[in-house]
Amino acid sequence: MTLVRAFPASVTFLFMLALLLGALPAIFALLVGRLVETLPAAVEGGMGSAAGGRVVTTLVWVTAVLVAREVVDGVYQVAKWDFYRRYEEYLMARVMRATLAAPRLELFEDREQAAVADKAVHIAGWEPGDLVDGWTTKWRVQAPGLASAVLVATVWPIAAVVVTAVWVLISRRLQADLHRSDLYAYGEALRHADYYSRIGQRIEWAKEVRVFGLVDWVAGRFGRQWAVILDEMWKARRVDQRSTTLLFVALAAANGGVLVLAARSAADGSLGIAGLTVLVQGLLGLAALADQDADNLIVYGSPHIPTVRELEQAVAAQSTRPAGTLVASGPAHEVRFDGVRFAYPGREEPVFDGLDLRIEAGTSLGIVGINGAGKTTLIKLLAGLEAPQAGRITVDGTDLADLDPDSWRRRVAAIFQDFVRYELPARDNIGFGSIDVRDDERIAEAAHRAGANDVLAGLPNGLDTLLSRRFPGGVDLSGGQWQRIALARAMVAVQAGARVLVLDEPTAQLDVRAEADIYDRFLDLTHGLTTIVISHRFSTVRRADRIVVLDAGRISEDGSHDELVAAGGTYARLFAKQAQRYHDAADGGDDA
Repeated sequence: MTLVRAFPASVTFLFMLALLLGALPAIFALLVGRLVETLPAAVEGGMGSAAGGRVVTTLVWVTAVLVAREVVDGVYQVAKWDFYRRYEEYLMARVMRATLAAPRLELFEDREQAAVADKAVHIAGWEPGDLVDGWTTKWRVQAPGLASAVLVATVWPIAAVVVTAVWVLISRRLQADLHRSDLYAYGEALRHADYYSRIGQRIEWAKEVRVFGLVDWVAGRFGRQWAVILDEMWKARRVDQRSTTLLFVALAAANGGVLVLAARSAADGSLGIAGLTVLVQGLLGLAALADQDADNLIVYGSPHIPTVRELEQAVAAQSTRPAGTLVASGPAHEVRFDGVRFAYPGREEPVFDGLDLRIEAGTSLGIVGINGAGKTTLIKLLAGLEAPQAGRITVDGTDLADLDPDSWRRRVAAIFQDFVRYELPARDNIGFGSIDVRDDERIAEAAHRAGANDVLAGLPNGLDTLLSRRFPGGVDLSGGQWQRIALARAMVAVQAGARVLVLDEPTAQLDVRAEADIYDRFLDLTHGLTTIVISHRFSTVRRADRIVVLDAGRISEDGSHDELVAAGGTYARLFAKQAQRYHDAADGGDDA
């Protein structure tokens, strides 16, 4: 069991405390029985009599048991909640290690693997520590129940066997009902409900949800998903209701029969008052054997372990191909795609099928193509975030698969269209370009080269300013300012040794002039490095040394801007159409 293997000392300590907590009520019941039996003689003989002495001694022990119970229970609660939090941290650490260990992006792009990853990364919101709470509560409850069975057995063994057996059968029946209505059995519906919940609660969606009047729609979809889940749960709970009812009738008959026979035995003197007191208390305590509070917690907490294992197995399956070990040092001459074929998981149509492309080191390459042509996919392949199913990618003649992935990625810096805006200090947002070599002097230099000086100068606490309004003292930036921060991050990567830099349409939201300024600065700063520029605006990529057009998974055109325009192909037609649109906008006074 995962709990025992991961935390043997904590499990043992809490289990022993639970046994002690279970024994103390039984000891208390025995002392009460002794007190009830001794008290009449003490009243008759006085407290100075032998019976009175036994009463005093018994009361001392009763007090000791009550104090011990409070002390042990206090220690138990502290130890339990400490274990609870440590187990949650342990489980979340496994999830983080697994997701970060995924060598490529299949974990997030394959439908089945993405569902597993989605479940795993959200387990924190489902209180995974409920498993600890459930098991420790079960020990805490079951121990008194078992002690009560022993108590009854000391007075009437047959009664203990019969009543205990009925309580155990009831417990198993209730557990079966609980498992049939397990919330995690409705994983897909839960996933949809969780998504609608996030749409309604997260800032990323807040503006559009209100502008487009989606508030009622989102709330309605969330409610319908939960209505489906709850309806199925109630259907599950109605199964075998007749057998459950019969068991409770049998329990009532068993308890009633034992009490009637006990009353008769007490009346004819064959059962003393102490035995009767212990028997009644024991029968009451046996109900703990069927307590379901702990089982509820266990049911809610236990699915997290298989979920984490499934995630770890999915990541391990990605790593079946041994990673390369050669340290990347280039490119000094070229990066080449030879006959590359690539298709995303679950899609029959490949993005690339026989792609050939040579990227000369130290030059700038512009990549254009219609949406879905595979521009971003090409960059993922180049960075080793995806692996081709056929063909190969080489760096100075060495297969990319033979290079150590981390060392190669340190040679590549990319700013994607959806680049991350870290809700962290400006120092981190820029310094993440090279996590190994960060200092304020390098960050300031990178910010200067990226034109982000004014951005940093306007921050209330400089590099220490948190770039998020969601936290006290934090500020947010405009789209253009974030672009400068992202470019500065790329400059830090260059300082640390990156030799291939990629700008993958991160400025699509900016106007033409602002985007042109960003790209011009990028190309100027990276002169002499291998740079790749992707943009839907041809006026931006025209400055690249060489431009290729992606179409139907292959390179359809290749040359300089002037050469491609002169060729009169797809590039020329698209460039002319876009140039005319900007010309018309300028004539109309529109700042496109």
